[in-house]
Amino acid sequence: MAYVVYGDYNCPYSYLASLRVDELVRRGGSGVEWRAVEHDPRLPLTGSPSGAAADEWARELRQIAGLARPGEAVPDAPPPVVSNTGAAVAAYAEALTDGLAHEVRRALFRAIWVEGRHVGSPYEIRRIVAELMYPRTLPDGHRYGPDLPMPIDAGRAAAGTERRFGATVSVLGGPLTVTGQRRVERWRAEWRALTPVVPAVVCPDGTVLPGLDGLARLADLLDGPLPAATAPVNAERGLARAA
Repeated sequence: MAYVVYGDYNCPYSYLASLRVDELVRRGGSGVEWRAVEHDPRLPLTGSPSGAAADEWARELRQIAGLARPGEAVPDAPPPVVSNTGAAVAAYAEALTDGLAHEVRRALFRAIWVEGRHVGSPYEIRRIVAELMYPRTLPDGHRYGPDLPMPIDAGRAAAGTERRFGATVSVLGGPLTVTGQRRVERWRAEWRALTPVVPAVVCPDGTVLPGLDGLARLADLLDGPLPAATAPVNAERGLARAA
């Protein structure tokens, strides 16, 4: 069984949770599974200026700065525009199919919180994914390309060069495959049945730790034995922001 972390790309607490998941993965922990959810799917596709809630953002960013461990570089300012993250969630769901889940999760958080990009457009999401699938800077060529193999699974219906160049979300911002769509729907239903808070950490025994409690558990995992999955992590199995 694995620890499951539900997180929202617009949430600074989820950003910190993602950093801790990255560190667990870097150290060889295999028993942590990230599931992307939208805390507020009603956000406009054109985005909302973050300045409209400047005091709330400042409070949250001060809090995560106080929670950050040495080496955890947390953001000190919100993105200029708060994005609708539907397409980002869809891209992450499809990234599991392509074996790029951790990389896409990391890139989406970086795009929003470090680079200040507005990711509400599926075309912007495609650019972010393409930068991973077809990077320009690899000295030995591209990771994926028209003549290179690409990992797939039996549930993937889409194929071809377009996917290899980052087209893993539709022009409407949804997943390209039935498998991806089912992941998005299942993750949201499971999360909403547990808690309205993000991030939320579900322990192997089923205990739900929302918000700051979940962040504390991830910190404890970094201080103790690395979590190891005792059974294959099932990506098909089946939190308001932390305060």
